[in-house]
Amino acid sequence: MGGLKETSSGLMGNRDACKSHGKKKFKIPRKSFRLCRNDEYGTFPFVDRRLQLRTTSLYRESYKRILLRSALQDYNERVRDGMLTWEAYEEHRLAIDSSMQTIRHSIQRYKERRLQGGLFYLANKVGGNGLTNRTHLYHMPLKEALRKHRQENKRRKQLLNAFNNSKKSSIFDTVLQRPSVKRLVMYTVSSLVLGCVIIFL
Repeated sequence: MGGLKETSSGLMGNRDACKSHGKKKFKIPRKSFRLCRNDEYGTFPFVDRRLQLRTTSLYRESYKRILLRSALQDYNERVRDGMLTWEAYEEHRLAIDSSMQTIRHSIQRYKERRLQGGLFYLANKVGGNGLTNRTHLYHMPLKEALRKHRQENKRRKQLLNAFNNSKKSSIFDTVLQRPSVKRLVMYTVSSLVLGCVIIFL
């Protein structure tokens, strides 16, 4: 019986050791808490806004526009320094043009989606290379901002149609005022009248 007790106690000790070892092995770390801010540009922590947790298409479009503008400024400076005559530029010219075109197409896609949504408008900062965002959401709720966008879009279409119609009419009037066109119209009308007279006589 004594041996059995020792064995059982030994087994119990091994089980306790296994349990304690298992607790150490499968220890779950505590969850960390981070205070963040969510706006039209994405999700950023309050501690350091430069740390980007998640960005929106508006932020990516603004970022690409600023980078493209900076790249074009550097490009123009190199052109003034005679870059177009460099052998290295001639070797990589197609790659440079292709990269610039890819960036422009990407910005254009972002712009089309942004204008289709109609909530955000980008404008150049006065006296700087940056961009500023303009939206009705800063002054009114979402429903009112969407209604405002629909009204502006309708007014914009009306103005565009009126401009196109006036442009077409002005072009037509300008064409008719030319002497050669006037003579052609007179010849055409007189030919039609003469043809009708011949047919009916």
